[in-house]
Amino acid sequence: MRRYFLLIMISVTALLVGGCAQSIFVTPSPRSRRPEEVDDRFIPQPAPEGLEAPISPFPSTTARLVTLPEPPIASAQSYQPRIAPPPVFPFGGAPGLAPLPVPTGPSFAWSETDNYLILGTDRRPGQTNWRTDTIMVVGLDRANRRAAVLSVPRDLYIDIPGYGYGRINTADYIGEKVLGVEGGGPALISQILSENLGVSTNHWVRMEMTGFRSIVDAVGGVTVHLDCPFYEPIYNLDTDSWDYFTLPAGDVTLDGESAYWFVRLRLRSSDISRGQRQRQFLWAMRDKALSTDVLSRLPELWTAFQQTFTTDLSLLQMLDLARFGFGLDAGSVRATGLTMYDLQSYRTPEGAAVLVISDPARVRAVVDSVWSAPAMVDAYRQDATSCPPLPPEVAAKLAADGGG
Repeated sequence: MRRYFLLIMISVTALLVGGCAQSIFVTPSPRSRRPEEVDDRFIPQPAPEGLEAPISPFPSTTARLVTLPEPPIASAQSYQPRIAPPPVFPFGGAPGLAPLPVPTGPSFAWSETDNYLILGTDRRPGQTNWRTDTIMVVGLDRANRRAAVLSVPRDLYIDIPGYGYGRINTADYIGEKVLGVEGGGPALISQILSENLGVSTNHWVRMEMTGFRSIVDAVGGVTVHLDCPFYEPIYNLDTDSWDYFTLPAGDVTLDGESAYWFVRLRLRSSDISRGQRQRQFLWAMRDKALSTDVLSRLPELWTAFQQTFTTDLSLLQMLDLARFGFGLDAGSVRATGLTMYDLQSYRTPEGAAVLVISDPARVRAVVDSVWSAPAMVDAYRQDATSCPPLPPEVAAKLAADGGG
């Protein structure tokens, strides 16, 4: 029983790798640093121009889709779509690696599944408030023995009931400490997701980002497959200089420190790419947990989990959740998320860059079509025959590290 309890905590930890980082490395680069933005996380804001509260993403026969005006300062974010894989690999598989079959079965109905709200919080030393920068809904379709994961962007700008407009990553703190709603922050976020996305949740799990490195090290590291070399710029405060975090193509075993940066960095890429890496890492960590002698590593794991894990689930419910989750095969877990393609950039009067729902029908389509998304194990797969060329300094670093 204790083995299953630890396995489910390991898996949930893998989900919650999107909190803000604090270490010797920082981003973004001074060369690309944007002007300092107002921190409006806990200041109620008026509704975006052109939208009337409350916002409903489900258009009726008389509803009109709102087109927001061009924000006064255009967002600097620019996302590139995934590299299209060869037709023979429907989910981005690489030569020599068997792709998973196209998903079959009925569409995924969120109203008929057991839905769990997964929250990853960032409580910084000396601060009494916090942000919830990882927000996911995990749906379990027990009748068809499958699951789906929906990621919600932290900068989604919505009407927080009883408070006003703000980023969704502030709602956990607002519900818990400002409004004191029944059920706390998780209940408030669940209400927001139900009203804006049409997805209700039954239970919640919240974890702090502290301890992530220790958990990865406690299971002996996690192996991921990269079709193309991975690199991101990082700033090392110890040397006061810019460098690259690099990983070679192929099977790469990540220790706690490397895993942390693999799932955190996004300066060169985007939130889309980072979300894909997080979902890939989740599945890899699940596989490692299944193959690990958990009991022999019990002291390390227990230390890493202490004071980082809260939930409204009972121990028996967690064990049942673990048994179901670890019994799923790779093709039975699909994952997707709302992106810049589904939302619209908006800048608040205070100067903060956020995302708003301007096309409710498109958002609903993304949520409802989760079963057509790639399998979680394939979330970060690329076309290995079309890897973009590496900058000379990255290629040199990979070669020096033996990965070039």
